[in-house]
Amino acid sequence: MSIMRCWPRRAAARAVLIGLALSLLFAPPAPAGTPAEQQVRVRRIEDAVLAPCCYAEPVSIHQSEIAVKMRIEIAKWVAEGRTDREILDTYVQRYGARVLVDPRTRPASWTPWVPWSVAVLAVVFGFWLLRRWRAKPLPVPSSMSAR
Repeated sequence: MSIMRCWPRRAAARAVLIGLALSLLFAPPAPAGTPAEQQVRVRRIEDAVLAPCCYAEPVSIHQSEIAVKMRIEIAKWVAEGRTDREILDTYVQRYGARVLVDPRTRPASWTPWVPWSVAVLAVVFGFWLLRRWRAKPLPVPSSMSAR
């Protein structure tokens, strides 16, 4: 009689174990990394791809409709576990190599300061030139002094 009482428990335990094994076997792949790591990856990829409407700004800061769609796609693909190379290759296939940000064409960090530096130097030179002109007395022509 004791065997009969244990049989339903053993069958239930086996069914649970089989169910767990099958759920692990057919479970979707886990997202790559934690949400914070995923956000870092998404931002890095968005910074590496130019908006194809003007090829002037990265997708991360451009505000066109296509840039917003690309940001959503990138986040989705990262959550699905696609690699950075796969995502970038997808955009190269769609829009050509021009869509990638080339670090050689990005302006250096000192580049924005050049126009301001030139403007400040021009103003300083202008003030120096005006002071110099005011400090010198105007020469009086000799023919005018004789009269």
